[in-house]
Amino acid sequence: MKKIGTLKTPTINQNGYHKNILTKERIGTLFIYPTDYTPEDCLSCDGYSLLIIDYEDLFKVIGKQFNQANDPEDTFRIPDYNITGRFLQPNSNVGVQIDAGLPDIAGAFGSWSRAYSPVSGAFHSAGSVGAGTGGASSSAGSNILYHFNASRSNDIYGKSATVQPNSQTVHVCIKYK
Repeated sequence: MKKIGTLKTPTINQNGYHKNILTKERIGTLFIYPTDYTPEDCLSCDGYSLLIIDYEDLFKVIGKQFNQANDPEDTFRIPDYNITGRFLQPNSNVGVQIDAGLPDIAGAFGSWSRAYSPVSGAFHSAGSVGAGTGGASSSAGSNILYHFNASRSNDIYGKSATVQPNSQTVHVCIKYK
């Protein structure tokens, strides 16, 4: 096995990749702090719009990946991780925003008899809703109404408007010089 010092090609990192010439001095690297701290060679990742001429090295790394449709041609934006509070997810398609979501949870059934059917989990009986309104089953008696509420089966449902795993908030910065 060759040692790195004996290689004829430029220095490679521990994963076998050649150093990226666009990331000299680690410009564009994200730093995460447990407090609201931004070092002097970094910018807070708050989605700022910057003039390209003032931050050419950073622009060479991230380009206009985070720009909005109405941004002027001579500007670019840094990512907004602190204000939006989005989770960072590794992916080969870098920079894409993924909306939160859960699989659909649905359920329904009816009973048109006086006999009570036991229910459990997310289903619960809301009682009778009056006499039957037609068809052969209407002679059997009151309609029994059943509801479905996922929080009755697991208290994780209803704690958030989005999918929210246990988390700890941090402050994200990007190195620009």
